[in-house]
Amino acid sequence: MTTRTAATTTRAEPAWLVAARQSRWTLEVAAQVVRAWKAEGGTQSAFMRRHGLPRERLRFWTRRLAEKPEGPPPLGFVPVEVEPVASREEAVEVEVGGVRVRVDGGASQALVARVLRAVKEVQGC
Repeated sequence: MTTRTAATTTRAEPAWLVAARQSRWTLEVAAQVVRAWKAEGGTQSAFMRRHGLPRERLRFWTRRLAEKPEGPPPLGFVPVEVEPVASREEAVEVEVGGVRVRVDGGASQALVARVLRAVKEVQGC
């Protein structure tokens, strides 16, 4: 947006740029700056130099925002109980989130992994 007066022409700065000139960025300001940089394209250094902002701050927030997932946080640990069952086939019963799964001795490790993954997905673990 350009504003003309009798003697000069000035360019109005976007709101994100005004907020980005503050000494600390909030999460919202950082997200706006990152969006503006991606929309403009080019390198982080060139973008920050063009707008008179410290380059390291954009690098920091780009990394931090990339680490923040959009959905619910991923689970780092899912408790699983394994109890051997005495039988000829050497079957194993596994409990995942309250669901008991019996695995026969002849089942492949890949099959067991797929079954456990499916149980976790159904339960939203």
